[in-house]
Amino acid sequence: MSTRTADTVAAALAQGAARHGAEIFLAAETPEGGQLSVSWAEMDARATRTARLLRSLGLRIGDRLNVHTANCPEFYDLWFGAARMGAVLVPSDPLHTPDELGYLLARSRCHVTVAQASLRDTTARACVQAPDCRHLLVIGGDGHDAFHTARDAQSDAPWDPERDGAGPGPHDLLGVLHAASGPGPAEEVPLSHAAYLGAGRNIAGRLRMRPDDRQLIVLPLFRGNSQQYASMSALVSGGSIALTPGFTAARWAGQAATLQATLAGLLPAPLCMLLAREESVWDTSHGLRAVIATQKMSEERTTSFEKRFQVSLLQLYGMQETVAPVLASAQARRRKRERGAPTRRGPGGRTAPDGARRPGARLGHVRVGRPPAAGGIPGRSCEIRSADSRADLLSSLSAAGCRRPNERAEAE
Repeated sequence: MSTRTADTVAAALAQGAARHGAEIFLAAETPEGGQLSVSWAEMDARATRTARLLRSLGLRIGDRLNVHTANCPEFYDLWFGAARMGAVLVPSDPLHTPDELGYLLARSRCHVTVAQASLRDTTARACVQAPDCRHLLVIGGDGHDAFHTARDAQSDAPWDPERDGAGPGPHDLLGVLHAASGPGPAEEVPLSHAAYLGAGRNIAGRLRMRPDDRQLIVLPLFRGNSQQYASMSALVSGGSIALTPGFTAARWAGQAATLQATLAGLLPAPLCMLLAREESVWDTSHGLRAVIATQKMSEERTTSFEKRFQVSLLQLYGMQETVAPVLASAQARRRKRERGAPTRRGPGGRTAPDGARRPGARLGHVRVGRPPAAGGIPGRSCEIRSADSRADLLSSLSAAGCRRPNERAEAE
């Protein structure tokens, strides 16, 4: 394997397939209530066939692919297929109107879009507004544009760079997510292979994930938390994914038990919905060992959740799509001066843009400056100042794609 492709998402999948083979990578709940299991080897083969399909549609490294679906196994086919041949995944909210989706497709300059059958009409109307969109494939369709038919017609022989084309490198883009930061249009958040893998390694390391761990995904796959933190941590640790069509408060704990999940991630709103519903026998028999809250939770709700569900609630600080993840016990971070601290324990804070220290910034100080020259997480160049935990911070930020000050100076 060349050094260019040695540390990419596709390479991580291939290595996992070689190591884990017939073990389950994806356990998915179908909309009809059944289950579908995909092994590591099968996932790698599906990704290869999808990659060849995308190449046959004219996509090359850097071209953009829109995926307009709810949570489904085909999302991973397209994501990992894009990772193998070099396309950039642009996932979209299945609740978008034709005009909203059309704006996204035109702005992102997507060449191909893949939609589930129930969203075919919406997607077709949106494609009219996107001059760069040349192909529409349908998941679950039965016509000439059926995704499964086109994918399964491709060979699953190992990817050959000479015959199939060179793959992407670690700093090539793999995904463009959209994060809403105000009343205006959502901002684009481009993520490289290195950024995805860095986020996954950070979470996997802090959770001490093992191959027998399984991440339960109930949040939408078009969002960063499901991609960067749940999916990538499973990929890099050799674990597996339990995928559901979506979140349902009444079924969440039961889904975790049925799909044999050990880890899960939730937003505050679903957490509150879980606390508001009636208690169930599944509340303490789900098998989870930790749940990640991807936004701030109050002390009262944290305590109530941990008491009711008998599972640790961990806090993930920062915007889901844009900031290097830092996990800490929600119980250990209740005081205001600790919020935003880039360390696992103890008080901390951040420096202001002019370098001035903010109150409580004693252990670790992260300054957000100019974007890195290439790769990593765009718009997040981090500098560490006078931190007792400097080695740990530098390791975490490096894994997330941030540059050190001297590296940024050399690049500039």
